[in-house]
Amino acid sequence: MTQWRKLLSVAVLSVSVLGAEAQQAEPTQSVSVELGGVMYAYEYPAAKYMTLIARAGLQAQYASTFYNTIFYDKPTWSLGLYPVISLESRFYYNLAKRYAAGKMTYKNSGGFVAIDIQYRIMALYQREVMSNSYLIATPYWGFRRVWHNHFLFELGGGISVATDRWDDVDIGLAFDIRLGYLF
Repeated sequence: MTQWRKLLSVAVLSVSVLGAEAQQAEPTQSVSVELGGVMYAYEYPAAKYMTLIARAGLQAQYASTFYNTIFYDKPTWSLGLYPVISLESRFYYNLAKRYAAGKMTYKNSGGFVAIDIQYRIMALYQREVMSNSYLIATPYWGFRRVWHNHFLFELGGGISVATDRWDDVDIGLAFDIRLGYLF
C-alpha cells in the first residue's frame, strides 16, 4: 500500500510546486454520462495549465476472456457496477496555442495528458466477477470540447494498472468517452 501513497504524494507535490504560476485553466463542475456510468466532477485550477479533478459516481465494467476458448467451449465474460471515487491531475498542453490561433478554449477546451487514480468500491451488481474493492492508476491522453457554454465532450485513452491486493496486478487498455453538462 505504501507504493500507492508514494505515487499520490508525488502527484500532489508536483501540482503544488506548479501552483505558484498565474492560473489559466478554469474551474468547472459537471455531471457526465460515460461509456458505462454516471459521474459528478469538480475541476479546480492548480497551476497555469494544470487542474485537479475530483470525481464520484457509478461505473460499469465489462471484461471478456477470449483466451479461455482454447481450454473451454466458449469465452467467459464478466459485468459489474461499482461506486467510484477518483482524483485526476490533468495538464492542458495546448490552451495557449489554441487561444493564439483563435480557437475555442472555453472551460478548458483543449488537449491534455493526465494521471487518474481511482478507487472502486465493492460491486453493487456483479456477474462472474469477484466483488473486491480495488485501486486503478491510469496515465492517459485525451481532449475536451465544450459547446454552447454547457455541453461537454471528452475522449481519451491510456494504459491502466489495477490491483486489489499487492500480489495481483492487472495491466490493460483504458478508453473513455464522456458526454456531460457543465454548471
